[in-house]
Amino acid sequence: MSLDRAAVAAAVRGLDLDALARERWFAAKGDVVTSARLAHAFALSAQEVLALVDVRLGEGEGRLERYLVPFTTSADGAVVPAGVGDGAWRSLAAAIAQGRTIPALGREPADGAAAKGAGVDAALVCRPSPGLADSWPGPPARLAEEDEAPLGRDQSNTSVVLGGGALLLKAYRRVQPGLNPDLELTAFLSEEAAFPGVPRLAGWAEAVTRDGGAATIAMLQAYVGHAADAYEATAERLAALVAAPGTVSLEWATEIAEDLGVLVAGLHAALASPPREAAEMAPRAATRDELKAWRFEAHRRLNRAIADVAAVDPELADELRDSGAHIAARASRFEAVVTPPLVMRIHADLHLGQILVADDGYRVVDFEGEPLRPVEERRRLDSPLRDVASMLRSLDHVARSARRRAERRSGGPIERPGLDVEAWIERARARFLGAYAAGLRHAGAPPMLDLDLLDAFEVAKECYEFSYAATVLPSWLWAPRDGMRWLLAHGED
Repeated sequence: MSLDRAAVAAAVRGLDLDALARERWFAAKGDVVTSARLAHAFALSAQEVLALVDVRLGEGEGRLERYLVPFTTSADGAVVPAGVGDGAWRSLAAAIAQGRTIPALGREPADGAAAKGAGVDAALVCRPSPGLADSWPGPPARLAEEDEAPLGRDQSNTSVVLGGGALLLKAYRRVQPGLNPDLELTAFLSEEAAFPGVPRLAGWAEAVTRDGGAATIAMLQAYVGHAADAYEATAERLAALVAAPGTVSLEWATEIAEDLGVLVAGLHAALASPPREAAEMAPRAATRDELKAWRFEAHRRLNRAIADVAAVDPELADELRDSGAHIAARASRFEAVVTPPLVMRIHADLHLGQILVADDGYRVVDFEGEPLRPVEERRRLDSPLRDVASMLRSLDHVARSARRRAERRSGGPIERPGLDVEAWIERARARFLGAYAAGLRHAGAPPMLDLDLLDAFEVAKECYEFSYAATVLPSWLWAPRDGMRWLLAHGED
């Protein structure tokens, strides 16, 4: 079978729709997939092709979502979905390194006549960045011959390691119009701000189509080898300290919180100083409408959290409902500020799982924001305290997770824990916030800490965690439950 549009379209029609809906990167969890249709296809080589697939959701007309699906040619000539290791992703990386522009495979001419505009309704634009040479000194075309290996982390995209551990290709499987903030901010931080706390950009690819405009579909960047996920590394370290005999030094055990405060301060200082020509990234004071929107969003998250939790844990939902007035009062602080806070570009989904611990320091990754939101919404200016609140919630969750791990491994509660987890949480918060404020001062960045506003962002974030756990990972519900209890016990109306 030849690798033409008709063959790819037939392969798309033959996709297992149930399997497609179960993929980690499939966004419409819970919706019924009724059909899949080829929108555009780009031949990366004689064997591999990238397809933009329109998936119809729900009965009747339903709605459409577009996804990136790679295909390859099997030994018997059939066009089949490509997995990691089949060559499609390394071919895309080679196209990026070579700076190729690939026109879409054309439709068959109608009645023997050339269809008007056939073959030019879409193009795959691939471009390298200056950082490519630092990570991949070899010929660009040779990337197509390198092994590709899965990253091994749970993500809402597909990431593969290439070039013997030199490069990481991240493919954004849900195709949304616009410039993905992950690419935008990685490019700015690594190329213009020279912020060392992100992996350097090596290139990118976007699909430009008549029916959807331009959409980022992939980013190539330096791979941070032998790096650990900060959440897992911290959870395991703290679990060992909880189970350790004797008493562990609290100052020693919370050093990572101070390191992270410095890291986040550096990130925010860099994002607060965009180039003059990037006027849309310039920080400014929040408007009253934005403050009101933050309060409304927090209240919506609370109401949704109660409904989501009720579906899996009615007793916990009752507890959350009983605390609803207290939580809503804390969220109302968004509109009680005297001086409008700063808004700027932020990470927007910052937690320990988005930080890598390498031999030469930390790296912040995954600047996509919440993937289910439209791209332009994810590119809006927002309060840096949203990032700070998310990190504080993550520190709380990781410490409680560590205690649960230690108790599970010991067969029950530990009578004399080496580390007091509750004390660790309070001291880690204090050290993180102290280092964050000091880091901003050292960088000459504007002060951004407002503790009342920060508290409002924290309770709003924990409401989001309730919904996430209830709908995606019910076994995780203990984390927002214990976290919200802590917040309500340590704050005031």
